Amino acid sequence: MKNYINILILTLITMLYANSILADCHSCDAFIISSENESAKISIPDVLYKQGLLWKIATPEGKINYLFGTMHSQDYAVTKYPPQVRLALVKSKTLLMESIPNETSNKIFLENMYFTDGMQLNTLLEKEFYKRLTVIAADYGIPVEKINYLKPWAAFSIIGRPKPVRAPTLESNLYHFAQRNMIEIKPLETMEEIISSLEIISIDDQLIILKDTICNHTKIIQNTKKLVDLYVNRDLQGIVEFNHQPHYDESVFNRFMQHILYDRNKRMLDRIEKEFRNGNVFVAVGASHLTKEKGLLNQLNKKGYEIAVIY
Repeated sequence: MKNYINILILTLITMLYANSILADCHSCDAFIISSENESAKISIPDVLYKQGLLWKIATPEGKINYLFGTMHSQDYAVTKYPPQVRLALVKSKTLLMESIPNETSNKIFLENMYFTDGMQLNTLLEKEFYKRLTVIAADYGIPVEKINYLKPWAAFSIIGRPKPVRAPTLESNLYHFAQRNMIEIKPLETMEEIISSLEIISIDDQLIILKDTICNHTKIIQNTKKLVDLYVNRDLQGIVEFNHQPHYDESVFNRFMQHILYDRNKRMLDRIEKEFRNGNVFVAVGASHLTKEKGLLNQLNKKGYEIAVIY
């Protein structure tokens, strides 16, 4: 069984959109990113917390906790976490993860990624896009007979990242370390909640994102290496700048970000605060959830938590 846990957010932060507003979206020509579009000037928001992945968080009552920004990747440069992370985790009583990387979550994802109501992807996608998708998806191990039943969000989530390999992710390494050290493990979100954040995206928006991912697939995979480098260098400001590239349709991008990032940040923050009251909690969550005005670090700062970078 393929491990599809943790593929969703990596798709978010490696997705590229062509800034081709005047073209229609019935062929890949509308989505291909030109050198002119790549160099387009975009307003990049400054972030309060520019550098770091591991943060010490003290509650107003003085309880000590930790917040660690992860990357959903199987790249060894990412998955081999540093001694500072190991020390903070072993000092904690609870590991609070974005989702639990186990077979139960994997099964839920697999059960929800296909249409069961008679809809078919080849009736939603124009012929050019569907033909390209069948070639790409087969390379990801999706059986040809099942590609037609993939929901658009599942399709762009799967192909919007490098092909899975038989290697652990950073999250799975943290999970197994916590198990070995008898640390309680809790999810920040259930897999059903994560999937609901994708299901709520309109079919029209899902199809635009999928077409964009199909047409720019090679470029997206190449840019994953750039993202790994930013992560390894603990460059949160760079990750924000990486995300602010030209988009085919800014309104689609903004709606996608609202559902998959900002709404989830609010839900996560409520649950993190409840756990932080007890102290000795280690939170592991995708690094993109940390940054910007609506990021977890800024929101915790506004609520009076003391925040200090460790690594």
